[in-house]
This record gives sequence, C-alpha cells and structure tokens, in this order.
Amino acid sequence: MKPIIVTANLIVGQDGSTTLNGSSTALSTAPDRLRFHQLRDHQDLIIIGGNTARREPYKRTPIPLYILTHAKVRLQPKNQLAKQFQLTPAQLLAEISNNFQSEQPQINVLVEAGPNLLMQMIDQSLIDYLYLTVNLDKQGENRISISDLVENFELLESEKIQDCEFRKYKKLAR
Repeated sequence: MKPIIVTANLIVGQDGSTTLNGSSTALSTAPDRLRFHQLRDHQDLIIIGGNTARREPYKRTPIPLYILTHAKVRLQPKNQLAKQFQLTPAQLLAEISNNFQSEQPQINVLVEAGPNLLMQMIDQSLIDYLYLTVNLDKQGENRISISDLVENFELLESEKIQDCEFRKYKKLAR
C-alpha cells in the first residue's frame, strides 16, 4: 500500500460555469492548456467520472485513465490505457493505493472530473491540492459556487495570464 497525493484540476468561467456549449474545452485558453499538460506531466494516472468520459475528449491519454462511473457500458473503448470502475471515490483511491504499479514512493493522482464528482471528493476530504483556472472573459452553463468549492482549501498561489486567473490551493488540515 502506497501513499497517494490527489490533485484536482478544474476550469470555470467568471460566473462559476463549468461548461460552455456542453463542454469544459470551450472555456479553456492556450495558457490554460499549457498548464493543464504541465500538471499532467507530474502525475501517474488520471481519474474522471462517467459524465466527463461521455462529454470530453479522452480517446488518448499519456498516462492511465481511471473512469469512476455507474455505467456498465465501456465509456472510452478506444483508449487502451482506460479502466472503468464501479466504486466510491474512497474505494477507488484504496484500489489505486493497493494495486497501482509505480516505482515512486507515492502515487500521484490527477482528478479531471466534473463538478459533481469533484465536490463529492472534496466533501469527503479526498483532494489534497486543487488547481483552479478562472476564465475571466467567458460565461457558460452548469454553474458552481467557487467559494463553496474552495472553502476547505488555503490559497497558495494566484497568477493572472491574459484572460485567465490560475489558482493553486492546498487542503486545510482538519
């Protein structure tokens, strides 16, 4: 059993929207995509939920993709690195800790889930770090409260580049 560091990444519009025209991709900018890929470079695997698997482009990923869903239908059949699980988030993290093969002393997990799964994991205190990009220029659908999202986190860094504000948070000790 190895320790896990769980990092989440989310982009929102200035109004807290998590999608624009049905996808988070439309909220993204070139600097956001660059940071997104830099963050992935330091991870061992990605976790997404079923809704994200159905709506976002995950046909290929550079590292293993774990899909947490209630669906029995294979959601990303073309991604050879994808595995699908019907577990709770805590059970999936235990599965990863016990069975994921890594040469590192810890397992770095990146959660790229939508707001429902992300909030569930935050409420269960399963997220250690949160990278939040706020697109200051766009608004969309599926709004969340940014203040509710980060209420159990401490802001470590904030930087504005072009139309985006990049924020890094760390989970508060309970």
